[in-house]
Amino acid sequence: MAQDEVTHFSVAQEIIDLLSQTEIILNTCQNEESVKAALPQLSELAAQAKLLKEKQATLPDSSLNEDISLARQVQDFQTIWNAIRAHIERLENSGLISDELRDVLKIAPTTK
Repeated sequence: MAQDEVTHFSVAQEIIDLLSQTEIILNTCQNEESVKAALPQLSELAAQAKLLKEKQATLPDSSLNEDISLARQVQDFQTIWNAIRAHIERLENSGLISDELRDVLKIAPTTK
C-alpha cells in the first residue's frame, strides 16, 4: 500500500487526530478570553473536518478487512468524543458558549 493512499482507515485516523486537537483546544477554554483566542484554531479544524468529509465521500464502500480495522478505532473515537462532549457541557454550564463558538462547533442552540 502506498504511504499516501487514502483508505477508510487513514481517513478515520485523520478524523480521530482532528478530534484530539479539538479536545486539546477546548480544554484551554476556561474563560471568555480563552474561548475567543481558541476560535481561529477551532475554525481551522472545522475547515479541515469539512475537507475530510469530502474526502471520505469519495471512497468506495469499505471491505470486510477495512471494517475490522475501523472497528478498532471506534474506542479511540468514542473516548475523544466523550471528552469533547464534556468540554461542551462544561462551557455551556459556565455560560461560555458564544454564538460564534456554537457555529464553529456546529452545536445546536439549547432550548433551556
